Amino acid sequence: MTTPIKSSHVLVILGSMLLLLCLLCFFGATLIRADDPPPGCRIDPSGSLVCQGTAVATAVPTRVITVPPGTSRPTQPPLPTRTPTPWGLYTLWKYCAVDASSPTGFINLRYSCNQITKQCTLVQVVNASNCGTPTPTTIKVNPLPCPAGFTQTGVWCLIGWTRRAEARIPPVPITYKPYPRGIVTDKMEFTAPGLIVQAWACTSPQVDNWNPRTWGYDEDYRNLYFCIRWRQITWPNPSPDPAPAWIRYVWDERAWGQPQEDASRQQTTEHAYVTSSAQKPGNGVGNLPAYQVQAHSYWVIDWRMTWEHAFRWTDCRRTRDNNDWCDGQQGYETVQHVEWRAESDDGTADLRNYGAPHFYADSTLIQIPDGRVMNVLPVPVIEVQGVIGNP
Repeated sequence: MTTPIKSSHVLVILGSMLLLLCLLCFFGATLIRADDPPPGCRIDPSGSLVCQGTAVATAVPTRVITVPPGTSRPTQPPLPTRTPTPWGLYTLWKYCAVDASSPTGFINLRYSCNQITKQCTLVQVVNASNCGTPTPTTIKVNPLPCPAGFTQTGVWCLIGWTRRAEARIPPVPITYKPYPRGIVTDKMEFTAPGLIVQAWACTSPQVDNWNPRTWGYDEDYRNLYFCIRWRQITWPNPSPDPAPAWIRYVWDERAWGQPQEDASRQQTTEHAYVTSSAQKPGNGVGNLPAYQVQAHSYWVIDWRMTWEHAFRWTDCRRTRDNNDWCDGQQGYETVQHVEWRAESDDGTADLRNYGAPHFYADSTLIQIPDGRVMNVLPVPVIEVQGVIGNP
């Protein structure tokens, strides 16, 4: 059963609405509007939130904005416009590259780089003096005192009749990134460690009755210790015949790839492959086909030895026996004295004296990032292509 609305009720409702309107006019107006759409979106005429052309069935929250009487509705400030980053010399790579035309044999290359694309272009070849010229280390060039044998990987010395000291060139750890594979046209970074100094390999136990000067039997010598080691060097050492680089990389490039090799005088070197390593030997990480990069390092042989040498002399000592004679003196006897004095010698051997083409040795033995010891660094390089499909 429906209850009829009395006329008195209608009058009360109308009076309440009139009173509310008067209060709004007196104290100020309050407007209610939809919140601003998120960036990239808009509100269409039907009230739907549209983002990138697709309507999103999401309720738009409301907020209350109080507007004092006599003022206009505030407007949303415009979003700042992002300007593209211009090209600039924000990166300066001081890479000293070997150049026969340079007075010192190397030059400094300066690049201009884009901060967004990370692509760099060579813009300037700086004077070689900016690279700085290192001072050669003074070494004591001294041949090995022992009968020696030399190969490209090691050297040995025979001490006495049976003792033998031998040292082999250790592998150089070479890393690269991105690891484990590079991408066509993207620069890769190859890094060598600091120069390696091998631990001494010494005779043990000591050798007695052996003259380190004549290299023969002699009872006036004892406690001979002979040690030998390999020491990695870089240009401009050794000064009699300087090594060409810290690491000389042979990139195993295709015929059209450049450069084919780099004689780097720094620990870090960059190279970009323009072709994938497809059809190359599959000895990369995960048996991927890989470029067979050679990394040449350079070494000299140091040696040192210590021993004791007997110095002998006699003098006369008084006795009670008149039958004793010493230097024409009756009643004196001859007394023998010996003093063992410590001596040493050392040097760096010129390997040209043992059939090598240079003062130093050239080694390609390296330890690759996965721990294997090889004569090449397998570097897989892949080509990434975009796939364009129908929408």
